[in-house]
Amino acid sequence: IEANSPGPVYATLFIGVLDPATRRLRYVNAGHNPQYVLRAQGGLERMHATRLAVGLLAGRGYVERSIDLVQGDLLCFYTDGCVEVENERSEEFGVDRLEALLLSSVESPDPLHQIETGIATFRGRSEPLDDATLMTVKVGKGRGVPITGRANAW
Repeated sequence: IEANSPGPVYATLFIGVLDPATRRLRYVNAGHNPQYVLRAQGGLERMHATRLAVGLLAGRGYVERSIDLVQGDLLCFYTDGCVEVENERSEEFGVDRLEALLLSSVESPDPLHQIETGIATFRGRSEPLDDATLMTVKVGKGRGVPITGRANAW
């Protein structure tokens, strides 16, 4: 990106590889907002950036991290448009509201819908300033295909 762009251009990136047999998620977070694991036993874990955004400073490399998951854990991936959305009073939704919403949705039969509804309710009639993508992945029981997930963008 740095070599082929006129001026300072960069992109945030979260890449994850989930092994369904071991339930281990290996990931790199290149300057993206922290992504989340809602633990089935309670609590929220953040998958913070492991290095800078792609194209920001070339040649720095990336650090891979991993996290072990268990049945019932919920992964939540989102873009910055979800937390930067503003309401009619120009207040930003923010990470704190997202985390509270995530924690309240862990028992929901459809956490993606509950999170989307919470963000839309906050936004009210205000037009979104950026695109937003949200994806949840629930870790199921058994081996082989323990994962179910849904994604929405607006």
